[in-house]
Amino acid sequence: MDTLRLSDAEREEAIARLGEHYAAGRLDKDEYDERSDAVWSARTRGDLRPVFADLEAPAPAYSAAPGQALDHRTGRPRLPRPVLLLLGVLLVMSVVTHLPFILLGLFVWCLLRFSPRYHHRRRW
Repeated sequence: MDTLRLSDAEREEAIARLGEHYAAGRLDKDEYDERSDAVWSARTRGDLRPVFADLEAPAPAYSAAPGQALDHRTGRPRLPRPVLLLLGVLLVMSVVTHLPFILLGLFVWCLLRFSPRYHHRRRW
């Protein structure tokens, strides 16, 4: 993974993380400038490792509910297996019969409507 080349988006994310450390007082202005120059000149992910070596890791962007599994690649909560199985069955039925598109739409709407994140955003 350290030999993969960096994209501009990854460099901008690294600069944003440096900005958080600077705002928290872990870096002074000179260190921030030095490290941001190193980020912009970095070519691979391994080149970023020394920039953040003495800084604590940032908090994860997503946190799972207690007992909920996280995807090891993205860190986001995974859908439960029964939900994935039901989505797979509906997909197969849609391909074979072309009828359950409405059911699939209703199912997705129900998932979104009754998810905890939806209720967190909408306050009555």
